[in-house]
Amino acid sequence: MISAREKFPCFFLFRTCLHLQFFLQIHTLTNHANFEFEKSLSSCEKPCYNGVCLNKACVCSKGWYGQQCDHCFGRIRLSENTSSITDGPLDYSSSAKCTWLIEPENNTTPLTIRINSFFTECGWDYLYIYDGDSVYGKQLAALCGEQPAQEFTAASGKALVHFFSDLAMNLNGFNVSYESNSCAYKCSNHGTCTAGKCICEDGYKGQYCEHHVCKLNGKSAENPCHEGECVDGRCHCLSSNVHGESCQTPVTSSVWDLIHPSNEAPTGKASHASVAIDDTVWTIGGEYFDGSQDPNSIDVYNVTSREWSKLEVSGDVPKARFDHTVVKYKNKLYMYGGVTKTKNRHITTQEATNELWIFDMNTKTWTEQNHKNETILTAPFAVAGHSAHVIGSEMFVIFGYNPLFGFLHHVQIYNFETEEWSVANTSDHVYGRFKHSAVEYTTPAGTTSILVYGGSMWNNTITDSLMQFDTAAKKWTNLPQSGVQLYLHTAVYLNGLMVVVGGRGANTTAGSKSECFSNMVQSYDVACKQWSNMSTAPAELKRYGHVSHLIGQKVYLLGGYDGRMMNDVWTLSPAKCSSTTRPDECRLVTDGTKCVFLDSSCVPFDPTVSYKASFNSVIKSSAPKNFDECTNTPLRLALKTCEEQTDCVSCASKSGCGWCSSGEQCLPNEQECVDGPGMLTSWEKCSQRNSVATLRPCNMENNCGSCRILPHCTWYPIDKASPCVSKEDLIAVVYEYETKSALADRSKFLSPSHFPSISRSLFRNTTECPMPCAQRSNCSNCVDLDQCMWCPSTNRCLNLEAYTLSFAYGQCHSWVTSGSGNVLKRVCQAESSVCEEHKTCGECQRDPGCGWLADDSKTGLGLCTPGAATGPLEPKPANSAWYFTDCPACQCNGHSTCVTSVGSFPPVTIEKCQTCQNNTTGAHCERCAPGFYGDSRNGGICARCDCNRQADMCDAQSGQCYCRTKGVTGDHCDKCETKYVGNPRNGTPCYYELAVDFIFTFKLKNDDKDNHTSEIYLYSVPYKKDTDVTFQISCESPNGHNTLVALNMTSSYVNGLPERTQTMMVDTICDSKGFRRVYVASDKGYPFGPDSNTTFFVRVYNFQTPVQIVVSFAQSPPINWVLFFVIFAACFIVLLVVAGLLWMIKVRIEAYRRNQRRIDEIEHMASRPFASTKMELSMLSQFSSAGGPTPLSIEPCHNYRAGVFTLAVRLPTGGKAVTPSGTSGLAVASSLCLLTPQQVGVLQAQENGESNSGRKSNFRNLLRLTIRQRPNGND
Repeated sequence: MISAREKFPCFFLFRTCLHLQFFLQIHTLTNHANFEFEKSLSSCEKPCYNGVCLNKACVCSKGWYGQQCDHCFGRIRLSENTSSITDGPLDYSSSAKCTWLIEPENNTTPLTIRINSFFTECGWDYLYIYDGDSVYGKQLAALCGEQPAQEFTAASGKALVHFFSDLAMNLNGFNVSYESNSCAYKCSNHGTCTAGKCICEDGYKGQYCEHHVCKLNGKSAENPCHEGECVDGRCHCLSSNVHGESCQTPVTSSVWDLIHPSNEAPTGKASHASVAIDDTVWTIGGEYFDGSQDPNSIDVYNVTSREWSKLEVSGDVPKARFDHTVVKYKNKLYMYGGVTKTKNRHITTQEATNELWIFDMNTKTWTEQNHKNETILTAPFAVAGHSAHVIGSEMFVIFGYNPLFGFLHHVQIYNFETEEWSVANTSDHVYGRFKHSAVEYTTPAGTTSILVYGGSMWNNTITDSLMQFDTAAKKWTNLPQSGVQLYLHTAVYLNGLMVVVGGRGANTTAGSKSECFSNMVQSYDVACKQWSNMSTAPAELKRYGHVSHLIGQKVYLLGGYDGRMMNDVWTLSPAKCSSTTRPDECRLVTDGTKCVFLDSSCVPFDPTVSYKASFNSVIKSSAPKNFDECTNTPLRLALKTCEEQTDCVSCASKSGCGWCSSGEQCLPNEQECVDGPGMLTSWEKCSQRNSVATLRPCNMENNCGSCRILPHCTWYPIDKASPCVSKEDLIAVVYEYETKSALADRSKFLSPSHFPSISRSLFRNTTECPMPCAQRSNCSNCVDLDQCMWCPSTNRCLNLEAYTLSFAYGQCHSWVTSGSGNVLKRVCQAESSVCEEHKTCGECQRDPGCGWLADDSKTGLGLCTPGAATGPLEPKPANSAWYFTDCPACQCNGHSTCVTSVGSFPPVTIEKCQTCQNNTTGAHCERCAPGFYGDSRNGGICARCDCNRQADMCDAQSGQCYCRTKGVTGDHCDKCETKYVGNPRNGTPCYYELAVDFIFTFKLKNDDKDNHTSEIYLYSVPYKKDTDVTFQISCESPNGHNTLVALNMTSSYVNGLPERTQTMMVDTICDSKGFRRVYVASDKGYPFGPDSNTTFFVRVYNFQTPVQIVVSFAQSPPINWVLFFVIFAACFIVLLVVAGLLWMIKVRIEAYRRNQRRIDEIEHMASRPFASTKMELSMLSQFSSAGGPTPLSIEPCHNYRAGVFTLAVRLPTGGKAVTPSGTSGLAVASSLCLLTPQQVGVLQAQENGESNSGRKSNFRNLLRLTIRQRPNGND
């Protein structure tokens, strides 16, 4: 029979070749492999995005990992002229580190990199783009958040792209494409691309021909002037109804314009400091991308000539810095604080400073001002992200972040004349802020106040609060919130408005979606206390970290960051009040300005001027004296009503108002107080709260340093919610904590020494603060504290809450915290920015600045060193090979050699390490063998575990022994735990003593402490002579593993023989039912008692945790049943006698109580009021006209509206003269009757001190009233 292979030889040859190609592609795992087969050898449940399915599992191509090959990984090289880069088809992974080297072959033209889509976590997950083949080239971008489509040009024709993500949020990621020999944005369709550069058409300029410029004089269709003409290269508006650089916007609206400088602008920067001097803006310092800025330059922009210039400085210059401030006083510039940058080799170190540098504008020299502060607890504080303002001859420094004290709530004051520092003495309780905006203005009273808006606060919260600081009274006042949380924004004071531009934060009106870069423009009307939004700014204005200044009537905005470091200049031209001459339209011009109608013209509002009301407003207004140019919104009306209340009682009594004791301010209930205590809405609490001294509440401090500054507070970190407590509350807090801890572990009550000890706790927790994060100099020391994190790329340890503040521009390429891994030492080493600390080629290439320099031994030995694709930065040694995107074969770490073999089918090359030497194991000999420890990578040594024969294994990295015997502890199993005795150093175990006649339970859990425990040693000494010993044990194991027991007995005297050891049992199986053994004392082989010094030694072994062992030794004599029953009967009789006596006592007590109660009742009845009366019963008489019978007594009720009348009643006689013998002829009858007002007046009790005489006459008068009111006739 002819087989199918013989019948169709070409088909099977083709299939064999196809399979061969398939396996070759899997083995080589090159990035350019094409795995798009319609049907693979096996099927997977989920698709393999960047790999193939083999044996129902995805095999990923190089640069990808994951169950579906959907996450980028490692470093790959792209050599095509056109390709794309993505993090994967799904959301990117946590802790991702991916690097792409774009290096098109034979390319000498600039490279265009296009961002097609981009969405990552703002401030945490970054995509870095560098021009060149390494991170040591010019950095083009550090992208994060949601980015628009944009393009970058790498002039070198090469680029390195690196992506880093943290552990938290995973978003859509990015899609990036690149193309060589092309121009970005296609030269905006206004130029031709030649050798990767744009040649612009006439009337256009810029790197991408993106700017339409005014070139031809006069009005022409080719000019960008909409309603104007070109004059000397600028548009001159022909109509007064439009304004803007291109005369494009009506003057009733504000307009933003991008200014085109006449010369080359400096490189972009953010968080720089600037000051406006005449018609120039001086910018100093700032954060910038590496390799693109002179750190000591002073750049000056002239708004009139639109030119940039660089100021030449002589002498010593300060370090480069950002997040600092610069102010001008007289003819000098004062630069204070900020974060300094020092570059050591390839690592940039950052540090907050309190330096004050003075720049003399005449001599162009810098001078550092020497501080006179004695300690770090006095001003000036090292601070960053603050604001500075010149008021008179003083500089007010507001808030900022200090690495030791956190967010400073102080206002520091520097006197220019005396050169002395002080802290404003304000009793208001406010939180510190970072990168807020602040403007100063003159109030109608002539004083100067500072408006402070937004900023980042503790616990990574962003605020929308607006506060006012009175520089004269040193007092904070709360103002209405804007509803938009921002920081890293900027603000200017313009025509009575505080104009806020850009920033980073979250817009509450847009739900919970965070807005990474904002282009929102808001204005706050200082006089009306109202917020409003201005016209929408262009999308290009989205940024943060910029600066702005008011020069003339225009706002100038410079620099900032939006993923790129910006160097552009924008101007804001507010709406013009002169655009209208009608009074009703004047107030409607509000876009960036505030207008009033005065003397038949619409003019800008000046808050320092008192305006007269117009005739029409006086006629129409019910209160003509009040000239108000504000819109009466519900909030403003409520503010106006509450502000009229000047004290707590009147404020809290006013409906809808509440009193803020921190700022002594009355506000509507929907507003918030200035960061301090809650609002008082009940007047009863006013006197109590105001009578207490206004000390800053301790719970407002969230940093040990700032807590210890307050003299009435102390730091006690057991209370995680509020570790800063007052000294008065400290005792209660400590006692509560210690009591809870003791109750949680009742075993602590075994001895009095374990009861709560307040003195020990106070001494332990309140002596001093732990070392602050900023003072920890290495990774291991930094992450020892939970609230610290280490940034390797800046070699800086900082508080967790300061991460987004310190690295707002992607300066930190990775970070390490205490939760980064189980072995923090290994994590710190793997994340180190020092290339030489990386031990393997793969670990080395996870750092984008490093490459692997391998020797020629073919054992995997090498050195990780800084470098680029072309080679290391330092000269390469001879006989070495450079690996930047690939690694040498095998990587045996110097403990084996790499051997090559060819597989049978398919015939592919297989490279692997031979047998690992030097006590190592693993596919790459990367681990120490069992029983050894150390770091075997890159030629490391594995040493034998030093465990004193008490352990079989140890931790392969640290060498900590896994002690197998319960009770043996120590890194080298060289100590016994508490209650265990022995000397494990010489190999002897640690024993636990079992007291006789007690049951002991040992619960060994499957945790880190007992996971490796497999045996326990016990001993017991029977102390009773001539008493049997009972040994009982049970072993309950849920895994069903057999537990074995061995028992030996050692005694000093047996049958006259010297000391010897007897084996009682060996390898006896112990299960949950257990077993029991009795050793009879009468047996001569078992001498018990103190004389024989007999000791039982028990070994329980061969178990696996978890297991529960219950064991006991008992010496109980036999029961004497006769004695037992005699004692039982005697006890029973005694019990009966005692019960009888108790019953008799109970009866006597009850009888006594009953008699006593009867005596009390009789005494109570005898004490009632009584009287005697005489009645004539001899003859019957008719009632006279004066009235009927009168009562014997009247008992009025409590309210005197009714009373009980008691009368004597003759009983019927049955027709006889008297009643029958034995019966009474009289009876007493009572009835409830209403009382008249006259009767009430007689019966009411007399006032205190009134004589009781005449009471009888009063009663008689009452009787007459009663008789007079009765109707005539018989009753």
